[in-house]
Amino acid sequence: MILRGLWERRTLALVVLLIAVVPIASAAVAPIYTAAALTTIVRDAVREAPVDGRGWRYTTTDGGIEPKVAAFTAGAGFVEPPVFGMEVSSGAADQGDPRAYSLVWQDGQCEHLEVVRGRCPSAALEVMASEASELKIGDVVRLRSLRAARPGATALDPAELQVVGVYRPGPPGDPFWFGRTLFDPHGQPSQNKVDALFTARETRTATYYISASPTEGSWTDYAILHLVPDRLAGTDLPLLAEMQALAVAVGRDTDAIVFSRVAETLGTINANAETLSVPALLVAAQLVGLGWLLLFQTVGDLVRARGPEIALARLRGHGRVRVWRFALAEPMLLLLLAVPLGLAAGFGAASLMIGALLPAGIPTTFPPMAVAAGLAATLGGVLAATASAWRIATRPITEEWRRTPRRSARGWVLDAVVLAVTALGLTELLAAGVIADASGESVSALAVPGLMALGVALLASRALPVVSGWLFGLTRRRGGLGPFLALRQVARGPVTAGSVIVLGTAFGLATFAVAAWTATSDDYARVAAFHNGAPAAITVEPVEPDKLTAAVRAADPGGGLAAPVIKVSGTPQLVVSDPERLARVAHWDPALAGGKDLAEAMAALPGPDAARVWLRGERLRLRLTHSQPAEGWEAQIKVAFRVTGRVGPIPITMGKLHGTGGAYEWNLPLPCRQVPCELRRIHAELTALGSVEGGAFVEARVEGMEVLRDGAWRQVPMPAWRVDQDPRRTDGSFGVSDTGVHALRPATYDQEPAAIVVGEVGARAMPGLDSAFTHRVRPAVVAAAAPGITGTGVLMDLEQADSIAYGVHEKAEFQVWTRQAGTAALEAALTREGLRVVSTVRQEDLAAGYAAEGPGLALMLLLVSALAAAVLALGRTVLALHTAARRRGYELAALEAAGAKVPALRVALLLEQAITVLAGTLAGLLAGLLAAEAALGRIPQFAEPVVTPPLPHEVAALPVALVTGGALAATLLCALLVSELLLRGIRVERLRDTPA
Repeated sequence: MILRGLWERRTLALVVLLIAVVPIASAAVAPIYTAAALTTIVRDAVREAPVDGRGWRYTTTDGGIEPKVAAFTAGAGFVEPPVFGMEVSSGAADQGDPRAYSLVWQDGQCEHLEVVRGRCPSAALEVMASEASELKIGDVVRLRSLRAARPGATALDPAELQVVGVYRPGPPGDPFWFGRTLFDPHGQPSQNKVDALFTARETRTATYYISASPTEGSWTDYAILHLVPDRLAGTDLPLLAEMQALAVAVGRDTDAIVFSRVAETLGTINANAETLSVPALLVAAQLVGLGWLLLFQTVGDLVRARGPEIALARLRGHGRVRVWRFALAEPMLLLLLAVPLGLAAGFGAASLMIGALLPAGIPTTFPPMAVAAGLAATLGGVLAATASAWRIATRPITEEWRRTPRRSARGWVLDAVVLAVTALGLTELLAAGVIADASGESVSALAVPGLMALGVALLASRALPVVSGWLFGLTRRRGGLGPFLALRQVARGPVTAGSVIVLGTAFGLATFAVAAWTATSDDYARVAAFHNGAPAAITVEPVEPDKLTAAVRAADPGGGLAAPVIKVSGTPQLVVSDPERLARVAHWDPALAGGKDLAEAMAALPGPDAARVWLRGERLRLRLTHSQPAEGWEAQIKVAFRVTGRVGPIPITMGKLHGTGGAYEWNLPLPCRQVPCELRRIHAELTALGSVEGGAFVEARVEGMEVLRDGAWRQVPMPAWRVDQDPRRTDGSFGVSDTGVHALRPATYDQEPAAIVVGEVGARAMPGLDSAFTHRVRPAVVAAAAPGITGTGVLMDLEQADSIAYGVHEKAEFQVWTRQAGTAALEAALTREGLRVVSTVRQEDLAAGYAAEGPGLALMLLLVSALAAAVLALGRTVLALHTAARRRGYELAALEAAGAKVPALRVALLLEQAITVLAGTLAGLLAGLLAAEAALGRIPQFAEPVVTPPLPHEVAALPVALVTGGALAATLLCALLVSELLLRGIRVERLRDTPA
C-alpha cells in the first residue's frame, strides 16, 4: 500500500527524495572534505619542515638498536625503513695535532658523497677523508681512543686508519645526513675539527675502544628515521604525537637520545588544524541547519499531499496513533532511502572537490563524522514528517477536504524566539567578548552569515505579506485582474513565508560565501605579492654579498629583470637590496607609502659613495702620531677586519703605544693571505698598570698604512674617515679614555643609514647582515608595507648594510627577485655565474599556499556547499509554489468559468511566482552583503595573523553581480515555466470532477 501510494505520487516523491538526498550529501561533504584537507595540512607541514623536523635520529651507546627502533616505529607505515649508522669521536694520537676527529659509518654513505680521488672504504681500518682535511690517499690516521692489536704485539696500539679515498660533501641540505654538521660549511680546513672520516662497518669489530678523555664517548649506534609525507594522513596525527612523546620519554628514562624537531612540526600542524576544524564545523552546522529548513518544508508537502487519504483512514475508524503511523510511512521510507543515497552522493561530490581543489594524491576517505552529519541533516525531515502528520491526524476532516483551504493565521511566537536568539548571537559575536583576541579575529565569526541570513529571511517573510496586503487595495481599482489575484495569494498564501525563509537563508549564505571568497582571494594575492617581494623569488645558497651582486649583474646586464636580496630575521626584520634594481622588480603600493612610488623611495637609500679598504698580504703597518699615555697607564692599538666567509670581527693587536708616534706593524689574519680582508675599525684600549688616581686620555691620528705582500711593502690609499662617537672627526684622528673608546672607521656608510621603515621601529637597532644589532636607521620613507617584510622591519641599501656588518649571519636568506613569470633562463644564468639555486617561490604559489591553509579550505567548503544549497533552495521553492498552485486548480478553473481571461490568469500565476522568489533572493542578497560587511574583517583568513600589509577585505562586485544576476534570471525563468505548466492544467471541466 505504501509503495502504491508512492507510485501515485511519484513525481512529488521523487522530488522529495532528491531534495532529501542533497542536504544529506551537503552535510556529509564537510567531514569528508575536512579529513582530506587535514591530510593536506599534515603533508604540507612535513614537506616544509627542516630535515630534522621530518623524522628522528635515534641514538644509543648500549647496543641493540634494531629492536629498539622496531618497537619505536611499530605500526607507523608512514616511516621509511631506518638508515643505520655508528660513530665514534676521538682526538688524534699525535700530540701535535689538536683537532677532533669523528669516525662514521652510515649505511649508503658512498651514494651521498662525491668521490674525488680513490675509492670508498670497503674493509676494516679503511677510511675516506674530505678535501678540506688536506689528507691524501695513503696517509695513516691514528686516533688515541681507537686501538688495535698488531701481530706479535703485547699491547694495544692506536689503530692505523688508512686513507683510501678523498671525498667532497654533497649538497648541504641532503636529508640523508639529517641536518648534521659533519662537514665544514665553507669547505675550509678547520683548526679545531676535521670533517668526518667515513669507514667500513667492519672497522668496529677490528678495533677496541679505550677512553682517553672524559669528553670522548664509546661507539654510538644510531638510526635515522624519515617521515614519508605521501603516506601520511590526517588520521595519523595521534600516532605521530604518540611517537614524539615516546621519543621524549626514551631520552628521559633510558640511555638513548632521540634527536628531532618533530615537536615543532606537530605544533605547526596542530595550529593549522585548529584553523580548519572549527571553521569547518561551523560551516557544516550552517549547512545542516539549511538542510533542516529545506527538508522541514519539503517533507511537509509530501505529508500534506496525502491529506485526503489520511482523512479517509480516520473516517474508517482508525485510531489517532495508527493514523499517525500511516501518515509517517511514506516520508520515513523516503528519508530512510535518502540516507545511503545522500552519503554516497556526498562521497562522490567530496571526491570531485578534493580532486579539483586540493593537491594531487590526496585520498578521499569516509570518516564516521560524515555518517553523523548525514543523519543530523535527516533529522529535519523526520521532525517535519512528524509535525505534519500529527497536524493532519488532528485536523478536522471537513477542513482537509475543502477545495480552497481556509487561511490560517501565522503565529509570532516561534519567529520572535528565533529572531531574539539570532539578535543575541550576533550581538555576542560582533560586539561582546567572543571575538576578543589582539587581532580582532575569531573563527566564531563564521556563524554570523548563517544567523544574519536567517534573521533577514524571517523579517522578509513577515514583511512581504504585509506589503502585498497594502498593495492589494490598489489593485482593486487599477492594474487588472492578474496583479489583484497575485497579490491576494502572496498576502494570504501559506507557502510564501516558508519559501522566502528558505530562499533568503540559502542565498544569504551563497552571497556571503561569494563575497568572502572574492575578498579573501584578493587579500591572499596582496599578501603574497608583498611577502614574496616580487613575482618570483629565487633562493640561492649563501655567498658573499659582493659575489651575489656580481652574479646578478652578469645574469641581467640590463638591470631591469633581477635584483639581489638578503633577508635577516629579527625584530625588526631586515631586507637589503640594490635600490636601483629593486625599484624595477619589486611589488609596491604608493598608497601605503604616502603616495611615493618605489623608485622615489629607493632613491633615498644609498649612502656615501666611498671606496672600501681592502687588504691582502702578510703584515700590516700603521703610521701614527699620538699623545703619550698618562703615567700608570698603557695603551694598545688594535685593528679589526672583516674576513670573507667569516661572521664577526677578527681583531689583531698592533702593539703598545710609545713616545708620540711611529710605525706599528703586525701579522694580518691568516685568511688575508689568500683573499682580501676589509679594514673595518682602528681603536685603542687603555689599561691601568696598577692603582692609579685620576683618569687618562690619549689622542691618536693615522698618518699612513702599508701592507706587506710578496716580500714588498705597498702603500694603502688613505680613505675618508669617520668616528661614530664624534662625527666631527674626519681627519683620521680618534681618542681613547678610561671612560670610553672612539673607533676610527672608513666613512663607507652613514652612521644612521636611510631605510624604508614598516611598523614601529623607533630607536631599536636593526639586525644588520651579521645580526649584531649595532646601528639604528633613519626613516627615509615610512610605509605600511614594503616588499619582503612580513612584520615590523626595514628595507635598506645592500651596499650600506654590507659596509656596516662584519660578515653575514648563517641564517640569512639569499635571494634573487625577478619580475619574470618564467625563471628558467635566469636560474640557468645564475648557475653559470657560480650560484647554486635552492628553490623558486612564485607569487601565485604563495597565494595558493595561503588558500590551502585551514581558513582558506573552510571558506572554499562554504562557497561550494552554499552555492549548491542555493540552487537546491530555488528548486524546492519553485516546487512548493507549483504544488500550492495546483491545489488551487478548482479556484482557478472557477475563475476561468466566471469569465477571467487566460492572459490575466497567466499574469497572476507569473507574478505570484516571481514576487515570492524575487523577495527571497533579494533578501538573501541583502543578508549576505550585510554579513560580509560585519564579519569579513573578523573571520581568520590565514593560519597566522598577518601584520603587514593592511588587508582591505574588498568584495569584488563582478562575481557577486554575476551570482545575483544568475539567481534572478533563474528565478524568473522558473517562474515563467511553472506558470505556463499550471496554466495548461486549468480546465473548466475540472469543476465536474468528483472530489477524492
